Amino acid sequence: MAGALRGSLRARLMVGVVLLATVGMVAVNAVSLVALRLNLVDVADGNLTKTRDSVQHRVQHRRTPVDAGNLNSLIPGGTYIALVDDRGRMVYQTPARDVDGRSRARPDLPTPLPEGFAEHIVTLSAHGAPVPRYRTLSFPLGYTATVRRTPGTPPRPFSRVVIAKSLQPAEDVVYWLICADAAATLAVLVGIVLLSRGVLDVGLRPLRDMAATATAIAEGDIDQRIEVARRHSEVGEVGTALNRAFDERQRSEEQLRQFVANASHELRTPLTTIRGWAQLQLHGLAQDPALVERAMLRIEGEAARMHAMVEELLLLARLDQGRPIDQAPVDLGALADDAVTDARVIAPDRPITVDVPDGVRARGDEDRLRQVLQNLLSNALHHTPPDTPVSVTARARPTGTVELSVTDQGPGIPTATAERIFERFYRGVTSRTPTAGGTGLGLSIVKSIAEAHGGTATVHTAPGKGSTFTVTLPGSG
Repeated sequence: MAGALRGSLRARLMVGVVLLATVGMVAVNAVSLVALRLNLVDVADGNLTKTRDSVQHRVQHRRTPVDAGNLNSLIPGGTYIALVDDRGRMVYQTPARDVDGRSRARPDLPTPLPEGFAEHIVTLSAHGAPVPRYRTLSFPLGYTATVRRTPGTPPRPFSRVVIAKSLQPAEDVVYWLICADAAATLAVLVGIVLLSRGVLDVGLRPLRDMAATATAIAEGDIDQRIEVARRHSEVGEVGTALNRAFDERQRSEEQLRQFVANASHELRTPLTTIRGWAQLQLHGLAQDPALVERAMLRIEGEAARMHAMVEELLLLARLDQGRPIDQAPVDLGALADDAVTDARVIAPDRPITVDVPDGVRARGDEDRLRQVLQNLLSNALHHTPPDTPVSVTARARPTGTVELSVTDQGPGIPTATAERIFERFYRGVTSRTPTAGGTGLGLSIVKSIAEAHGGTATVHTAPGKGSTFTVTLPGSG
């Protein structure tokens, strides 16, 4: 798969480079050839104009008939000339020859020649053939001259002259350049292909290394990572992103393994207790009614503990799946009063205060936010001495968010414990009273609920300075 991907990528890049180079070279060559041909045509037109001026000058000063045998001396080599009378009939014409003296087909002139024909330079095909083509110009003399075809023959009058210049030399040059450009383009493209192949092999080498590393990780070597030489290059950014993805995957797998281990450990104790008391009853060892009652109470208590743990795990699973939650205005003042009232019933001697101004509202799920407060207060009650003051506050912020905080003046939490306090099943019991227990899911539920609302959960603490758990939530507007 990876090899096919690399081969496809290399092939597409090479095809793209070759196509781009081909289009560029063909466009440049085409423009150059068109410009060259236009220039050669302009040169031919300039020669025609000069020839016209020369013929007019030479014929005008002749008092004797023009000798057809010497007519070619009036024009440069490779130029065709025809003499036409006032009725448009051709009196005489020279053979059509190229600059090397080789015969060519004459230009295809209409017979009789219409009045005003080719007064401006036009292009004509050869008589009976598409090539060569001629640039043709005709002009009246303004008077009647005579031409003698052969010595001893009577002269014949003519009043119009037609001259034509073959475009064959220009077209030969263009055709030769086309062949030369084609050969040069082919050679350059072959060079580009070879150079592109080498450059792509070097450029794709990091991708091959990435594919090999990804394959090794997929096969179980999860400690493998991509070596990134230049982090700010495109390939370096891809390699860095993949390394982060691999790190995140490894971290997720480690968290999953740790989660399974912690869940198994937490469930093992109540299951062992239930099984022990059940076996005691089944084997008839619990004959005393008080012992039987105690066994049932213990079984019921451990089952309730397992039920609560499973419910918490299900809640975390639903939050992890990103299931939608209610988005309604929630009065944090009323919520805090209810939670503190419940806490005072549980710990009547505990000094608990509430400081929530009127109108502080958050947008979210009231039942879930109530659970947040209950978990934070339960955490404070269970992990601080019985006479430790606890306060609940809520404040609206200018950013449009609200902060809900639960603060205790207890012994605080060590830094190492605070960094992991929101992890699932993590219990920093040694940092608080040793009699405290719990499943280690309460604060992780607080964090998950806060994040499900688009907020955050943080702790600010230090040994001997108490702890403040703050939940930031979106305001209700």
